[in-house]
Amino acid sequence: MADSSAAADAVTGLPGRGVLEAELARMLSAAGGGRVAVLLVGLDEFAVVREALGFDAADEVLAAAARTIETLFGDVRRVLALLPGDVFAVVLPGEHDAATVGERAESVIAALGRPSYVDGIGVGISASVGVFLAGTGPPPPAEVIRSAQIALRRARELGRTRWVLFDPVAGRADAARYRLACGIAGALESGQLEVVYRPHVVLPDAEIITSLNAALRWRHPEFGQLRSEQFFPLAEATGMTGALGRHLLAEALRTAGHWRGRFGAAAPTVCLTLPRRMAIDEDLVRIVGRELDRNELQHRHLVLCTDVPSLLDDRGDLLGSLDELARAGVVFVVHITGLSELELLPALNVPAPGVMLTGAIIDALEVDEPPEQAVRTIRQVVERAEELGIKVGARGVLSEEHAELLYGIGVVVAAGPYLPTYSTAAEAETWVGRNFPIG
Repeated sequence: MADSSAAADAVTGLPGRGVLEAELARMLSAAGGGRVAVLLVGLDEFAVVREALGFDAADEVLAAAARTIETLFGDVRRVLALLPGDVFAVVLPGEHDAATVGERAESVIAALGRPSYVDGIGVGISASVGVFLAGTGPPPPAEVIRSAQIALRRARELGRTRWVLFDPVAGRADAARYRLACGIAGALESGQLEVVYRPHVVLPDAEIITSLNAALRWRHPEFGQLRSEQFFPLAEATGMTGALGRHLLAEALRTAGHWRGRFGAAAPTVCLTLPRRMAIDEDLVRIVGRELDRNELQHRHLVLCTDVPSLLDDRGDLLGSLDELARAGVVFVVHITGLSELELLPALNVPAPGVMLTGAIIDALEVDEPPEQAVRTIRQVVERAEELGIKVGARGVLSEEHAELLYGIGVVVAAGPYLPTYSTAAEAETWVGRNFPIG
């Protein structure tokens, strides 16, 4: 059976991965040689072009991109290939430095961004480039390509339309991250992901629990306990964010249903933060309603948290979902970083009775003598929130003194490391119906 990775692409006429690896092997083993530069030129979100213009028109754009790259490297010896995922590979044999290769990468990015016309539409392509420079004693061809792929991924993570040179130290860290990302689905299936809880408390004495915040923790067999912020961003790379969010919702509400059945009115409300891709899911209302019904809970038994970037994400209609869920009784809290984000809530008609301040605005107070400007900034938020009828809480509270200072400014709810650490559902049950002192 023929190796399809070696066959020429029907649209661009370029060879595939098989030819690329064979040519790389020849160059790397050449007597006195072994030095090459590899550029992987990835077309960012090219699927959008296919969806908007259709396959035939997108093929014309892809062929035009191939001709552009061939022209740009027509003055040097090189090997060109097309890899899966709309990625062009350019191999330049010989000695190269980062500056020279970087100039070529920037010229590719600029040239692909200029429009090529298809059916009267000028289509420009956003491109990112990963670069690997192989010196003496280089790794095998497959490892060279993989290193360039890691650099390409980093370029896209940094915002796209740029080039990144593979760095061995950063590359090893990135490779470990991507390997972790690839294991998320298996971790979900094998039960390595568990839901843990941390209280939100009423200030100043922190003896009343307003809700228990649910989050995912990964009991990784190699890396130990991983917090959700360590692996949720990685789930974006493998499309697992929605699955993680649905698992968190289902398990948290299952626990909430158990507590409601056992403790009745004394059971705490469960609060959870929606990951972005779940928040903008057009089926959010149905997903939430189904899990509430399954656990014999009412909408008022759930607090959902989100942030302003999710509200503004144009890939979905989170505002519409929030309005429908709020009318059913779900309580919403928005994480904000300052006054400007607070002002967006009435402008967008967000049905949120509470906000949680987070980030630098809170961190600025955790010093012996907090800057007066930092105190004034939070007071402005609190005063404006009072005008809007919105209660203000704070995330990331680090100490009892920190909490007391925030309460003096007008913050009424706190969450953070100064409270009991995240615990399993069974451990969290010991808090239900109880007061607990801090310290």
